[in-house]
Amino acid sequence: MRLFATLLLLAASPFAHATERALPACAQAIRFTADWFADPPQEFDKTSDFLVRQGAPAGEGATALGLVTVENAISVVPETTCRGLTVQLRFVHPVLRVIRDLPPGTCAHEHVLRHEYTHVRIYREMARRFRELVYPFPDSATAEDVLRYARQQLAQLQEAQRQFDSPEEYAGNLTACKGEIPKLLMAAHKAG
Repeated sequence: MRLFATLLLLAASPFAHATERALPACAQAIRFTADWFADPPQEFDKTSDFLVRQGAPAGEGATALGLVTVENAISVVPETTCRGLTVQLRFVHPVLRVIRDLPPGTCAHEHVLRHEYTHVRIYREMARRFRELVYPFPDSATAEDVLRYARQQLAQLQEAQRQFDSPEEYAGNLTACKGEIPKLLMAAHKAG
């Protein structure tokens, strides 16, 4: 499961000042941009409880195995060379974690790491789709309206993360690597 925190920044509308009205209209009145979601730093020394505190879901009797955390920062800023707005999506402080009970080099660790890197690929697809957004009312756009629209669209794009974390996906953890994940967890529990 992912942690989604959204930071919002809002700049003044580019249509507010008389000097800005003298600028020519942009070819695209509202332009959406998004950072590339780079491979995040990795941490393999945390506990399952730590991941739960970071936002990983953990139902009764479940153990959080891995997590990608990131803050999403959206800003709406006026264009500087023409009359229009740019909506920017940034990914702030991404981190990929796999619990310490699944040591690097084990099949279990690689299994969870693959799962978490699928979330990284989903973030990259979200960024691509965000860049393709088109604001439906560009002639009457205010920065506040555009920000609201961008937040709604990002929430819809984030749904892909939740859908990937299906019960079927998690159920595969019990049998992956010939049952290595439950065995490692049990050994860590006995040792702790």
